[in-house]
Amino acid sequence: MSASGEEREGPLTRVTNFVYRLLVIEVAFVLATLPALLGILLLDQEPSNIPLYGLFALFFGPAITAGVYAWRGDHDLIPWLRYWKGWVESFRQTLAVWTPVVGFATLASFNAAFAQVPASFLLGGAVLAGAVVVAGVATLVVIATFDFRTRDLFRVVMYGLASAPLSALGVLSLFLVVGAIVVLWSDWVAVLLASVMLWLLTRTVGPMLAQVRQDLVVNRG
Repeated sequence: MSASGEEREGPLTRVTNFVYRLLVIEVAFVLATLPALLGILLLDQEPSNIPLYGLFALFFGPAITAGVYAWRGDHDLIPWLRYWKGWVESFRQTLAVWTPVVGFATLASFNAAFAQVPASFLLGGAVLAGAVVVAGVATLVVIATFDFRTRDLFRVVMYGLASAPLSALGVLSLFLVVGAIVVLWSDWVAVLLASVMLWLLTRTVGPMLAQVRQDLVVNRG
């Protein structure tokens, strides 16, 4: 290997490229979710606005899929173009999956806020909603990584999570971390850490993706 090749592959260059990708994907994520971010900023934090929060949450599905797609390939030097390529190509399939996930989570949240039911029912609903969100996020990662028909996604994701349960636990952990950041600090802090969380997500689900890749399908380009 030439000296110039060694320099290009040096640790400083790798760190610089990583920070560059981190910042570019962060900016792209903010732009992709900007209507939702502005809406959340203007909304009063009241239970009656839960349906509107659910509507705004729809913007985050395509943004997450595109972010995972952009983080794939450590030597990709054009993450901006890759992000929007992933956003456009996966938009319809992502919404087909993400809409029922958001709808279920919104319904569970609304019932928790207003329904007069025992605490055990509320806890069960929260656990079920959390499981649905974890499965939904795992599905977005699969969409960003492979070419599957929408009707096959549920089977693929369930197979992947069952084959690599630590990936499911990792997604749940990231979900709880984001929730804690929103509660303890601000939702804007969570947004500013979005690129970091997306990078962690791509690492966390690695075992699941490896199992799916080995047993089921073909990589996306």
